[in-house]
Amino acid sequence: MNRENRWLLPEGVDELTPPETWRLESLRRKLLDLYDSWGYELVMPPFVEFLESLLTGTGRDLELQTFKLIDQLSGRTLGVRADMTP
Repeated sequence: MNRENRWLLPEGVDELTPPETWRLESLRRKLLDLYDSWGYELVMPPFVEFLESLLTGTGRDLELQTFKLIDQLSGRTLGVRADMTP
């Protein structure tokens, strides 16, 4: 890899500056407070799941948007949740 490409990020991946991060965090907190006032509860689904469970009942579009990798222990395919990524 040449020196110029060392800090490039993949397409769709962004790094936020501190002011951008604080703006986004402020909006996130306001939304969480609003949803809480409506009675919704906070859940945190796993970021990575085995692909067959992640894609159960979904269409081909979601599969195409899912970043895939291999679990080194089981050899099974994992998927990064597309609904948690930009």
